[in-house]
Amino acid sequence: MIYLVLSIGLFVILLFVLGITEEKKWRLNKKMILSVFAFLLVLPGMIVKVDANETGVLYDPFNGGIQNRTLDEGIHFKSLFTEVKHVSTTNRTANLSVAGQTFDAIYAVFEITLVYYVDTTDAANFYRRAGNTTISAEQLNSLTKEILQSVTTQFDIYEVLGNKLEEVRSQFVTVLSTTLKERYNVTVVSGSFDDIDAGSRIEEIIQNKAEAIQMIEIAEQEKQRAEVEALTAIIRAENEAEVAKIRAEGNAEAQIILNSVTVNAIKQMYVLQFEESQDTSTPEVYGYLTIQEIAEIIVKQLYYDTWDGKLPEVITDGTGIIINP
Repeated sequence: MIYLVLSIGLFVILLFVLGITEEKKWRLNKKMILSVFAFLLVLPGMIVKVDANETGVLYDPFNGGIQNRTLDEGIHFKSLFTEVKHVSTTNRTANLSVAGQTFDAIYAVFEITLVYYVDTTDAANFYRRAGNTTISAEQLNSLTKEILQSVTTQFDIYEVLGNKLEEVRSQFVTVLSTTLKERYNVTVVSGSFDDIDAGSRIEEIIQNKAEAIQMIEIAEQEKQRAEVEALTAIIRAENEAEVAKIRAEGNAEAQIILNSVTVNAIKQMYVLQFEESQDTSTPEVYGYLTIQEIAEIIVKQLYYDTWDGKLPEVITDGTGIIINP
């Protein structure tokens, strides 16, 4: 519109100037045709450039106002009377400080960071509803407070500041995303609670509660450790008793086996002295060893096989007791 006004103004000036004759009088002449070139000034008003990461929203006062058709990035031609509103489609960040009431009627101040953007297809509707190329701080604060209040009233302050914090944040972002999309055609990328201030008294109570829980957990761990150690000691004692029992039984069985083997060996050696036709009950007739002699030899051999090489500390010589130095 400004280009049209300038063109008309320049046209009138040129028309007046070119109409002045040498006699200082104004009259129509051929030179006045040059004043038409003043309307070339309207050409820049018919060319528009949409920058990168922007969408051009068209406003035509003679065609119903805001148009549904938008302009993509690049250079475009438009009507002289059409205005182009440049809406950024990049991610935007808003830092908000919003108060919310909890289920137990405690007010807390939430420091919130929102990341959002306007999609190209939503640019026209966004401009209609926001009334500008950006959503104002008042609009965003009002909506955020409304959504936060609807979520925090479902939780008490200890849940909000404790184990339900992530659930509160997730529910808040979900509801806010849906509502912003419905009311302003804005898409939420992420939302975070940077800080929650519920007052020093509440924070002190929560700190004490956390310390008490920690002490209980430590005591429970100590109790479990003591139970494990006691159970381990019982198992170890039972195992040692079982091992001792098995060892004793094994020694007894080994002795029985050894005795059995020794007897069998004596019998075998005694019998092998005789030929098939000889009487085994009369070894002296054939000059063979008696069973007692064979037993004495085997027992003596077993003694030497198991001797550890140490001499006895006390020995006798028939006349008395001699102490071995």
